[in-house]
Amino acid sequence: MFTQVLGFFIFLFIFLMGFSMLLFLGLFVGYWLTLLGLEQVAPKLVYKMIGHKEGE
Repeated sequence: MFTQVLGFFIFLFIFLMGFSMLLFLGLFVGYWLTLLGLEQVAPKLVYKMIGHKEGE
C-alpha cells in the first residue's frame, strides 16, 4: 500500500514538473515571438514597452 501511494506521488510530482515547464515555455515563447513581430512593425513602441534607452 505504501509503495503504491509513494509511486503515485512520484508520478504526480514528475507530471506536474513537466506540465509547468511546458506552460512556462509556451508563455515565454509566445511573448518572445510577439515582441519580435512587433519589433518588425513598430520598433519605437517595443523599445518604449521594454524600457530601452537610446544611449545604452
